[in-house]
Amino acid sequence: MKISDKISDFDNFLSVERNLAERTRKEYRQELRKFVEYLIRTKGSEPLITKIETPLIRQYLNHLQMEREYRASSIARTIVSLRTFFKFCVQENHIKVNPLGIISNPKLPKKLPIYLITSELQKLLNTPDQTELSGIRDAAIITLLAFTGIRLKELVNANLTDIDFERSTLKVFGKGSKERLVPLNKIVLNSLRAYLDRRPISECPSIFLNRFGNRLSGRSIETLVKKYVLKSGINKSKISPHKLRHTFATLLHMNEVDILEIQKLLGHASITSTQIYTHTNPDKLKQAVEKLDNL
Repeated sequence: MKISDKISDFDNFLSVERNLAERTRKEYRQELRKFVEYLIRTKGSEPLITKIETPLIRQYLNHLQMEREYRASSIARTIVSLRTFFKFCVQENHIKVNPLGIISNPKLPKKLPIYLITSELQKLLNTPDQTELSGIRDAAIITLLAFTGIRLKELVNANLTDIDFERSTLKVFGKGSKERLVPLNKIVLNSLRAYLDRRPISECPSIFLNRFGNRLSGRSIETLVKKYVLKSGINKSKISPHKLRHTFATLLHMNEVDILEIQKLLGHASITSTQIYTHTNPDKLKQAVEKLDNL
């Protein structure tokens, strides 16, 4: 049994058992195929899975780092992909030990997430022309992203029946189809009502429709966010729907919302994922130091 013989079964496992999106599964497949290509190039042929041991994995990772100049984040992605595959092979009784079991992920440099400050967010929210239906829709989309922190995919998949105006909540399905209720503030509720009052009649259950009356795609939402960022004159690059999620989490943290509550709102399975948003507010640091004046 070789890696190339099991890629299809592994992909099916990721789809059915792990419920991973096609985009994520594609990355796993690509990492496996690159490893297979390396094995064929350096060994002359693809060895059996049982012949792949830890030293060979380390040799491959060293090749990626030294010769291909992979960054730590890319190395980490490769390790995760290979470790998950060989763990699957252990479960399928193709091998007894995962050769990546003792290989650790490289330490990644900590980067502050890009986000909008309050004045920038307000400028962005005011940019869509709300005399036009498309502008009303786009304003509702940006408002929902910025004041709920939901993921792009969660927004794309949201349906009309998921909105509960009486309880001021939106039901979303996160990673792994995990359901959670997201609270909606008055700004979001008013923005949604303004759009839904003029939303075209359609058999499509989606909240947000394109001009053909179909579900608005993720790519379309990414494009419209970038368009309004550029139009608003905000001097920050790479502002995307995910950066609006950063903005939501950062503003919560700056307003002293507990990190566990932020974790729940974002739908993070682990508190570790939430901790990247707890970067320090320079103004609060200054205030903290100034308190020492009276000592």
